[in-house]
Amino acid sequence: MDDTLARELVQVLQQPADSQYQEAFERAFELTRSYAGSAGAQALAIPVLFEQLFELFATGKSEV
Repeated sequence: MDDTLARELVQVLQQPADSQYQEAFERAFELTRSYAGSAGAQALAIPVLFEQLFELFATGKSEV
């Protein structure tokens, strides 16, 4: 995740109503939460998955 996108993620957490990436955050959070609740979830993969999903929904591309 590049620095600009990381700052936007912090902005979403601090002031969700003022961020243009609120929807990207919500979608990434819901999918990550579903994965985390599954039987096959790996604890170390959860933050990585969230980061990649947020980047995908915010920019339309992912660095996988």
